Amino acid sequence: MRSFRRICVWIGVVGVHVLHAQVDSLALRYAASITEEDLARHLFIIASDAYLGRDTGKEGQKMAASYLKEQFIQAGISPVPAAGIVDGYFQPFEVVEMRSGTIALTHGERKYQYGKQIVYTEEHLTQDRAVAELIFIPERIHLPDDQLVGKVVLMYPEAPVGSGSGMWSGIRKRLDVLRASGVSMILVCVDDLAGLMSKMHVTDTHMRLVEHEKRQEKEVRPAQVILVERTALEEIIGGRPFARAVRKGKIQRLPVSLNVEVTSGDQLLTTENVLAYIAGSDKSDELVVLTAHYDHVGVKDGVVYNGADDDGSGTVAMIEIAEAFAQAKAAGHGPRRSVLVMAVSGEEKGLLGSRYYSEHPVFPLSNTVADLNIDMIGRRDSAHQASAPYVHVIGSDRLSSGLHEANERANKTYTKLDLDYTFNAEHDPNRFYYRSDHYNFARKGIPSLFYFSGIHEDYHQPGDDAEKIDLDLLHQRTLLAFHTAWILANQERRIEVDKPVKP
Repeated sequence: MRSFRRICVWIGVVGVHVLHAQVDSLALRYAASITEEDLARHLFIIASDAYLGRDTGKEGQKMAASYLKEQFIQAGISPVPAAGIVDGYFQPFEVVEMRSGTIALTHGERKYQYGKQIVYTEEHLTQDRAVAELIFIPERIHLPDDQLVGKVVLMYPEAPVGSGSGMWSGIRKRLDVLRASGVSMILVCVDDLAGLMSKMHVTDTHMRLVEHEKRQEKEVRPAQVILVERTALEEIIGGRPFARAVRKGKIQRLPVSLNVEVTSGDQLLTTENVLAYIAGSDKSDELVVLTAHYDHVGVKDGVVYNGADDDGSGTVAMIEIAEAFAQAKAAGHGPRRSVLVMAVSGEEKGLLGSRYYSEHPVFPLSNTVADLNIDMIGRRDSAHQASAPYVHVIGSDRLSSGLHEANERANKTYTKLDLDYTFNAEHDPNRFYYRSDHYNFARKGIPSLFYFSGIHEDYHQPGDDAEKIDLDLLHQRTLLAFHTAWILANQERRIEVDKPVKP
């Protein structure tokens, strides 16, 4: 009987601890400070026309940075006690803005321009060049050894570029092989360039971190890839020679008279990440990071792109989560580990703000437990129009089973959303894992998770307005991020990296 009684007592004690782990009354208390009304109030401000689309380094982004700082101060969050911080909350960094369309092709009197007959996503050329020969290499042909260095290659993909769910997935491997062979330029023939560009985010400008630009000036620049409308290539090569080359299906040298013209239009800008730091108690050296980008794409042709979902939704979630942790700390219930809520800039220009932080961390990366990244959590995608409340979760199990478990536990205990892992597949053609700010933490070996509601018809369009946000879903997804952060910040053991770090 004594043994049985001891077992019963032990089971009862364990049951109490399990129940306590499942529902944390303090977490619920401070989660209650996160409301739909407050999320909406902030969103209708920063995603208004007055903020001019929050373009990186421009007036609207500066206004948003000031608004974020204001909210953190009002929440009672002290200035960040670290070097490299300006005005208590800003981590500034420099970017060089390069005007898109600096590369054009000319053939005789004909000029082929960016956004019309040609398009590209990166510009690596720095000077004009005359091209007298294109080497046509069919997609399945093995590349000749050591014969392509410095050459200009023409490829005509078997599957149309932009078809299927992954725009680049069909030609990415072939492009990588060609780059590795040492070619200087790759022209990709596209049958319907206008149709392709309608699916792309074609910008007037793009940016790089100044320090990366300086570094690249000393390095060998990668091959320039240019997508070219087929009719333009037929003019450059000649209709019959082009058709004959495609029909033969073998490597051929095609004589051309082509000039590549490069113009410059660089501008130096300063932008900033905005940091809210809530110091922990007994494990304060360890840090849980939450990120969301607060920049968007600005104004085009006089139309403001407000970016309410992308990523106004994540930005206002940051404000509310920071306030909740600040309230807990003020009441003597602060997190055991420190929490850094960071609104990053330059995401739309290439994940620049998170890249800068990961290379110039304010707090040691070795002490960083995880990054929870929130990017577009205010809408429904086409796959979930009639579904139960959901959120896409990307990356949670890529580096740490502990991060995945913490998020699952937070959801089962508090929010009960449908967690959709479709885009977490390693070979997902959309490659969303690599397309938001969490990736700059993941590539440094820090467990990272990306909350996402999916692409919708207003993605990078002027219709991404606050009126279209599903506030109930925004609220529930924000709560999931908060509860996961609360668990990571307060549980006894730090989660471990138990999966290999992959590039």
